[in-house]
Amino acid sequence: MNKILLVLIIASGFLLIIYANSSIFNRRNILTIFQKTDHEHHHHGGGGGGAHSEALLDHHNLGGAVGGKAAAVHFLGSRLNELKRVKYLPKENNATEYNIFIIYTKESQNVILKSKFELFLKSLLKYTTIPMHLHVITDEQSEGSAEELIREQIAHYRKVVFYTLYDVKDCAEKISDIVKSMLPLFNYKTGSYYSDALFLLSLGLHRIVDVNMKRAILIDCDVVFRSSVKELFDQFDHFEPEHLFGLAPELTPVYLHILYKYRAQNSHTLFGTPYYLNKTTTTTIGNSIGGFFSRTAKKTKHGYPGLNSGVVMLQLDRIRQSRLYEEIIKPDSVKNIVEKYSFKGHLGDQDFYTLMGFEFPGLIYRLDCVWNRQLCTWWRENGYGNVFDSYFYCEGPIKVYHGNCNTRIPE
Repeated sequence: MNKILLVLIIASGFLLIIYANSSIFNRRNILTIFQKTDHEHHHHGGGGGGAHSEALLDHHNLGGAVGGKAAAVHFLGSRLNELKRVKYLPKENNATEYNIFIIYTKESQNVILKSKFELFLKSLLKYTTIPMHLHVITDEQSEGSAEELIREQIAHYRKVVFYTLYDVKDCAEKISDIVKSMLPLFNYKTGSYYSDALFLLSLGLHRIVDVNMKRAILIDCDVVFRSSVKELFDQFDHFEPEHLFGLAPELTPVYLHILYKYRAQNSHTLFGTPYYLNKTTTTTIGNSIGGFFSRTAKKTKHGYPGLNSGVVMLQLDRIRQSRLYEEIIKPDSVKNIVEKYSFKGHLGDQDFYTLMGFEFPGLIYRLDCVWNRQLCTWWRENGYGNVFDSYFYCEGPIKVYHGNCNTRIPE
């Protein structure tokens, strides 16, 4: 008995020494999941296939998220400063098809971009109830900060997040034909905010990403979540078979302004009218606001103020297979639709979605405004104060705030 007691005392002392000197017990055990690419890529990635990604998972969350997946995925203990370069993997290996894209470039030229991205990440991870794959389209000067912010928030919120970084130059090359035909039509002037190719990336995202990716959501950096992103992905379940994209209405009279020539010749058009027709004031602009709206509101539930690209849902598998969409984005088709509506745009892909949504309404699912509650009030102070509130109105509890025009997000 005494020998047994002595052995137990010695063993306890040995374990105490290990406990006191082991880092396993004094820092969070974080696991890295990775799969090596077929060949080593340059640090900045290679478009969709050559990007690098990593998933940092709290060990308590690990089992249900990735258990039983392909043997090619390896689990290794890792420090936060270790990065493994990997490709996007289909669901069988990545354990999630909740793909979220965000563009984070030119950080040095935008002093508040980093704080916007940080707020976006905090809200996304705070409310999420699902594992996610975050895809960041970035450049050399912004890549380091983007990755640092992602790592910090993953560690803080201890959520399951894969992430991949893409080189914006590689992405732009894959949609060069789209950029060439659309950039002259949908930007104010060369060198303006929306004159960059990245503001047309969503129109060719299906060419950039892995061919096995079926759906994704592209979200602006100035967006803040107030609910789980899973609820937003659930909106895909409401898509009709012909829907390729999902966007919420524009909540300002910007297209009422842009379409002034077309509307003057087509006074009864719904193009450029507020989304909630029954909330329209009786004030008139030209011949459009007032009598026609009040009559139309009795028969039509919603107007068409245009679409906002702060949140873009993409059914990628359908987009790849759509012959109609391939025809629509051809230079001659784009030119014809622009001329038809006497359209002089300046908002990049948003302008094209707005035109396509009116000309081919069956291609775009109308996402509720609560999923892209824009906050910009610039047009209220710039010529449209008498009708602005009709456009700005949004019914229902807000799920996602969009702080466009550098607008402060409500606490």
